[in-house]
Amino acid sequence: MNARKYKDMNLYSCIVLNLLASMIGLDLGQKEFEAKVKEHIREKRDGLTKSQIMHEIRSNHNMTEKILKHLLEEDYITIDRDETSYSIHPTLDGLLHVREFNRFYASIYSKQIQDHYRFSGLPGWYRAFRDR
Repeated sequence: MNARKYKDMNLYSCIVLNLLASMIGLDLGQKEFEAKVKEHIREKRDGLTKSQIMHEIRSNHNMTEKILKHLLEEDYITIDRDETSYSIHPTLDGLLHVREFNRFYASIYSKQIQDHYRFSGLPGWYRAFRDR
């Protein structure tokens, strides 16, 4: 029997924050990262929808809500809402957090990350730390 492996809030948060970072198109390890992120945040470009996040984490509505609530409470994201949709953006704190802790997440959640991305291929942020 292939039991489904549990993913905790830290792993889900890591996946969401890395998805938001990739949306910006900035390498978390690049020089002048903070200045470039601050520029992006000021411009308030398109964010991600709740549906995009739910698809990335492969979870249901309730878990997605819990993760978004957690990330909001930590001040790692902002959510712009209108009558029909959500637009989710990373904050500077959220991007700095994932930048600092990706190596840690990649090491302790290695098996879960590999399992999570087994059909779509490992994301660049994880490969960068794994290959070092």
